[in-house]
This record gives sequence, structure tokens and C-alpha cells, in this order.
Amino acid sequence: MRRGRLAILAGGLAALPATAGAQTLIWSDEFDGARLDPAKWTASQDCWGGGNDERQCYVDDAQALRVADGMLRITARRRAVTGRAKPLGDPSPERVSRRYASGRVQTRGLASFRYGRIAVRARLPAGQGLWPAIWMLPEHDNYGPYPRSGEIDIAEAVNLGVRCPGCRDRVQGAVHHGPSLAANRMWNGSARLAPVDGFHVFALDWTPERMTWSLDGKPYFSQPARKPFDQRFHLILNLAVGGRWPEITGRKGVDDKALPATLEVDWVRVYDRP
Repeated sequence: MRRGRLAILAGGLAALPATAGAQTLIWSDEFDGARLDPAKWTASQDCWGGGNDERQCYVDDAQALRVADGMLRITARRRAVTGRAKPLGDPSPERVSRRYASGRVQTRGLASFRYGRIAVRARLPAGQGLWPAIWMLPEHDNYGPYPRSGEIDIAEAVNLGVRCPGCRDRVQGAVHHGPSLAANRMWNGSARLAPVDGFHVFALDWTPERMTWSLDGKPYFSQPARKPFDQRFHLILNLAVGGRWPEITGRKGVDDKALPATLEVDWVRVYDRP
């Protein structure tokens, strides 16, 4: 979700390992209740923008986060909000105002994982300036602060459904890490998302040797699981509005006509591997 300076496509389809072996479900959320499960998720409440110049404030209310009918719905709206300028944990009292509100949930402090299969069935929203993401950050910065301890993007996309020269409806998987923000690097691969308005299963198979990303059961990118990806990471689901990546691609900027827009999550399942 946070961007690096250098994009490198590593690994090809011919090199992708097939998933195999017995899998045991060790953690899941089917969103069968009437509210977000506080034993599994916490909701962000800040206007930080993730270090990407995003335009939203994350809020914890029914307009942004709703669990009903077996689904988690994260909705972005054109809505004036004032909140913390820095994420939770930063002592700064600074407050800022934004004209968009959305939702972000995470399992930090509640559930974290090292190796296994992480799979999410979701429908990503379409629209210029929208940036849905299913990703992971380290539970503990054992190799140092970001980006030294890494980032794993299970699935993210921008500007889906936008028609313009060079526009492509693709989902991306990636890892980020580096010795400093200025030297933060990204290794990524992508797959065509079709249909854009349908539900898809986005998955990461993660072993001590390799990390393999798949879309609807079809692998499309693989990367060696070298350090710092030998530690525990927690899950994050969010829908950002704007930011450097979506606003400089597609038709540029943010199209308010695409709002409100919703990231719908049917389930999240984590499997152990022998």
C-alpha cells in the first residue's frame, strides 16, 4: 500500500510453484455477525494518508464500516471530516480536515501470521482515484522501522473500470523493503482483473522459501521469501481515496462521481501449511 521508488518484476509464470499439501484453517472471519468483531479487528481513525498523500480520513462509523448479510463493506464517500493528522501511536496533537471519509481495519495486536496461505474473497470498487488494498505490515519492527521490516501487498488496484488510453484493469501483488524511505524498493507482479465488478479470491501462499500470489486460484507472481519476510505480519483491509499512484495514472485525480464506492469483503481465511 505504501509505495517504493523502484518497481522490479521478479519471477515468471514458468517459475511459479504449484500449491500443494494439506492446509488447516487457523484463522478466519466470515462476517456473519452484525458488527465488526473486536476480537479480530480494530478500525483506524486518522487522516494521515499512509505516507502516500491520500485524501481520506479513516473513520469508525456505520457510513464507512458495516457488517451485514455475511459481508464487510468498507465505503468511501465525499464527506468533510476532521481528525488526527498522524496515525495512532504518534504523539502529535495536530489535526487536519479532509473532504473524503473511508474505512480501514487491521488485525494488529490481535492476529499475526508467518507463512501459510492468506486468502480473501472480495469485490473491488471501480472509479478514478479509488485505491482498494488487502495487505500486511510487520507485527513487530524486528529489522527496524518502515521500510526495513517490510510490507506485503496481497492485492491492490487503482482506477479500475476507467476507460482511457493505456488504462488496464489489473490487480497487483508486491513486497516492499529497503534500508530507508529514500531507498524503499518494490518487487511486484500483476494480473488482469475480469470481470471488474465481480467477486474474486486474492491469495498469497507464503513458505520459508517462496511467496506466490494468485488470482482465483491461478498464480501470477512469485518472489523468494528472503529477509525481512521471515517474521510475523498482520492483515489490513482498506479503501483509500486518491494518493500519488491513482492520481497520476488513469484519467488523473479523483472523480467524485465514482463515490460513494464500496470494497466488499465476503471472507478472510488463513491456513497453516505442514
